[in-house]
Amino acid sequence: MNKARFEAFSDGVFGFAVTLLVLGFVLPVFAHPPSEAALSSALLRLWPNLIAYCLSFAVIGVMWQNHHALFRLVTRIDRKTIFFNLVLLAVTAFIPFATSVLGSYPTRHAATFLYGLALTAASTAYNLMLNHLVGSRAFAPEVTDATLRATVIAYRVGWATYALATVVSLFAPIASFVLYLAIVIYYLIPRGADAD
Repeated sequence: MNKARFEAFSDGVFGFAVTLLVLGFVLPVFAHPPSEAALSSALLRLWPNLIAYCLSFAVIGVMWQNHHALFRLVTRIDRKTIFFNLVLLAVTAFIPFATSVLGSYPTRHAATFLYGLALTAASTAYNLMLNHLVGSRAFAPEVTDATLRATVIAYRVGWATYALATVVSLFAPIASFVLYLAIVIYYLIPRGADAD
């Protein structure tokens, strides 16, 4: 497949997903035009949605950056790569719904568990795709083994932390939220393909 079309389609889905995040903000329906106090109160009650929005915007932003960093080093796109990428994009498009649930019910086990499942599934797709790219030697010849090794480690750290956060969400939703945030911070430091 043409690499430019592959990347353009992926960029479009990432962009669409971050745009959908704003739909998590929903004001209650007022029977009559609300007073200033009632409207202000309703807006202030949306603070969990704002936190979930910021977290997911950062998560999808990191995913997009990692995708860009990875595929600028790849020279060949085959059908298996396309399959893993489509799985990744399908999960990415689901993140806005999981974010909306998390913002509406931030202390509920089911909400943080659903969010964790979405992020773990995305990380799983990333890791499977990376493993395939490494195994099929799809990278440019100048990409070193050290770079590939660092990339694999960084992706596996992300996957393990998302999986741990998902399990933790069943017992301590707030602690799982902290772990989701920790992964965003972890990926802000360039590693592997992102560092080259």
